[in-house]
Amino acid sequence: MPELPEVETLITGLKPHVIGKTIRKVDVFRPLPILPLKPTEFIRALESKKIVDLTRRAKYLIFHLKPELYLLTHLRMTGKFLLPNHLKSPGKYHRVWFHLGNKKILVFEDVRCLGKMELATKVTICKKLGRLGVEPLSKKLNVSYFQKCCNKTVRPIKAVLMDQSKIAGIGNIYASEILFRAGIHPERQAKFLTPVERKQIIQTIKLILKKAIQLQGTTVSDFRRVDDKSGRFQNFLNVYGKAGQPCPKCAQLIQRIVQYQRSTFFCPHCQH
Repeated sequence: MPELPEVETLITGLKPHVIGKTIRKVDVFRPLPILPLKPTEFIRALESKKIVDLTRRAKYLIFHLKPELYLLTHLRMTGKFLLPNHLKSPGKYHRVWFHLGNKKILVFEDVRCLGKMELATKVTICKKLGRLGVEPLSKKLNVSYFQKCCNKTVRPIKAVLMDQSKIAGIGNIYASEILFRAGIHPERQAKFLTPVERKQIIQTIKLILKKAIQLQGTTVSDFRRVDDKSGRFQNFLNVYGKAGQPCPKCAQLIQRIVQYQRSTFFCPHCQH
């Protein structure tokens, strides 16, 4: 699933091509389960709207439209936005086309068709996104806030990092990488981490996410940039997806366990 760095990468790639453009026409090729609205209602609401901004909240892409309306998109497992040239017919996994004029088409593609698109007013967007936790790259993720997150739970620290109501935007890949870099075992109960360890985790969260954004995200399977090219952070992964391979620090074998139905990768020697 695309996480914060991948969504941020898409926004950076999309902005020069969509800001200031008017949605001339919308084609919906597969409405369910992507759209909660009927296709005709979705199309009617978006056509003739101008894209005035594009932002991110957690793993959501938010298109700011004028007259005031918001298009929220969650990519889920395989969703992506593309800006291909010279399209004559939809591809097999194209779900929605947004015609932006001058033959430019913004394509929403989704192989597994798990992505979601919904329209929101300012009121409804605040309610929906207000349930999310702090942005990990913001000043709000500090020692005081993180201590409160940890002190109230005996859950493993990896579960806390992935809890979108606490910290918004971190998923499975980056949680494993953050804990490896911080030297913290993923099964450690958050409540019993020391103040020094908590501070180290916060610093590592910001370091890893900034590096991943700089390298335009991680392509493990499906993620692609707007130009359909891969990200580059996968070349710097230390533990994720590397079960049975030697740890880059100590050469012991990376292990894989399952936590909350998700794979976790770690070094049993370097992470305590």
